[in-house]
Amino acid sequence: MHSKIPVLAVLGRKKSGKTTVIEHLTSELLKRGFSVATSKHIGHGDFSIDTEGSDTWRHSSAGANPVVAVSNNEMSIIFKVKNPKIEFISQLLQGFGANVLMLEGFSSMVMNDKSVGKIICVRNLEEYGEFMKYAVSNVIAFCSFQDLGKPVLKISEDFPVLIDKTLKFIERRFRILNILGSLAGLDCGKCGRKTCEEMAEEIYLGKASIDECFPLRIKSELSARVSIYGQDIPLQPFVSEFIRKTVLGMISSLKNVSIRGNEEVRIEVMGRGQINREV
Repeated sequence: MHSKIPVLAVLGRKKSGKTTVIEHLTSELLKRGFSVATSKHIGHGDFSIDTEGSDTWRHSSAGANPVVAVSNNEMSIIFKVKNPKIEFISQLLQGFGANVLMLEGFSSMVMNDKSVGKIICVRNLEEYGEFMKYAVSNVIAFCSFQDLGKPVLKISEDFPVLIDKTLKFIERRFRILNILGSLAGLDCGKCGRKTCEEMAEEIYLGKASIDECFPLRIKSELSARVSIYGQDIPLQPFVSEFIRKTVLGMISSLKNVSIRGNEEVRIEVMGRGQINREV
């Protein structure tokens, strides 16, 4: 599973400028028409935004999950989730209309994630050298409150450069996600790449073609097809044949039904009470 919207992470140690960068970037992206959601990682293991003994805490203690607290000015949704993944956070926030997710922290979760753009805040050149060892890819920029020299951007003076680099990453990421949405999403490896994400990146760079996606290429040859709410579900040949034989086996046990065994099966799942299965 992957995030369906661009994800950026602003990383760095305490008092390195992470929150300042997120404030400025959020404001600038909003001016350009983006809907930005942010998520802050809190390192204290026993931290809870809820207060023990409060009404919402009692709701959670009784087993409610999530709990929604509503006032005239805001609505807070409290989920009890152990170590939520970035994909869960991005999909949740996308449901609220966000098309860009910006993270503060989450270093251990995203540093090795090639799909996440990284803005790394450093306080000195030693930290810059340390982070250079760990940053794998998609580093949008290094920045600092201090004037550390290029390539480290000074937050107060080089912000236009930072926003330009960020916009380029977002545009690139949107294009890759669009390509990724057209692929099978099975990570089957039959195209020679480890993941569909890797394949989408190479298509974006012009190093591959969508025709290399094996499940899409053989789609017309499959003996069973499944569509859920209008969206075709990619199937590998073994799975397709397993579904076909299973469905035909069940149907053949019905009275007055004659099955030859070479039929194709199409399953279309619609809304409740509107399921249409065609054999």
